[in-house]
Amino acid sequence: MNMLVRATMLATAALAAPFPSNAQDAETDGTAADTASHATDARQTDEAPHWTIATSTGISNRDNGPNGSWQAISLTRQIGQLYVRGTVMRYHGTLQQADTALPSDYLIGTIAAGGNFEGWVTDAWISYGRQDYGDISTSQGNRPSTGATGSPYFAIGGDFGKIIPLGSGWYLTPTVNASYAKGRLLRPAPTGTGLTDLETEEPTWSASTAVRLDHAFGGNKQNYGGISLSRNWSSNALSTVVLPQLSEGFAEPDSLESRHYADAWFEITATANMAMTNCTYIDLFASRSFNQISGNTTSAGITVRVNI
Repeated sequence: MNMLVRATMLATAALAAPFPSNAQDAETDGTAADTASHATDARQTDEAPHWTIATSTGISNRDNGPNGSWQAISLTRQIGQLYVRGTVMRYHGTLQQADTALPSDYLIGTIAAGGNFEGWVTDAWISYGRQDYGDISTSQGNRPSTGATGSPYFAIGGDFGKIIPLGSGWYLTPTVNASYAKGRLLRPAPTGTGLTDLETEEPTWSASTAVRLDHAFGGNKQNYGGISLSRNWSSNALSTVVLPQLSEGFAEPDSLESRHYADAWFEITATANMAMTNCTYIDLFASRSFNQISGNTTSAGITVRVNI
């Protein structure tokens, strides 16, 4: 679940990095530093394009664990200093339990809005989607779920930050972020027991604080490189099933309880945002987490944006 929450945030951020309409404004009104915000697409120039379409793809690889991947497409409407964005994301991940692997596919829609107000940047988003359970894979082969075949997913969150121009094309942006997500995980019953595969509820609170340094370079300073360091926290970094006490003649339960373990860790991220043409841009990022109890994660992604 924690990888999905992170992937949703990464996809949202990857689809958001903007460029100023006029490079000469970069040193005067701070609009060139919008890329320092994790998810802000607000510009302060009158010539900003009204619509932007973007596609994104990425992968997360957990040490000694399964990978996750996502693809997303978004449409953004610019309204002065504000933006409104709709995003559809597909996420594929695998839950590993002992010798059992359970792949899942998520389809998630997100509505986001935010703005840049004289260097103060803020964003808010709400997501809803569905998780479809794949075949359960064990050492004895693959089989479909004998219980639920899917479950709903919901998330809401926001961030807030300040773009600080340092001069000579350098920008520093501290940000804070908080989110809540609620989903379920399928807990496969041992194969051959005749028991039903049951689900656990997986509510997750997340928070982070980050400091990001960006530098504008190239012709008209339309290209950006950045690096950020964040401290992250999750209320559900690791989830384990609480097995019910069963006795002879027991009635099979219709759900299971899970125990959630909180965790805090560091993450470092490198980004590059480049103008390919007057209306086409490419964004790259790579990140690495440290000291996660569920296993450190390496993530990378690419976004192509086109101003309409």
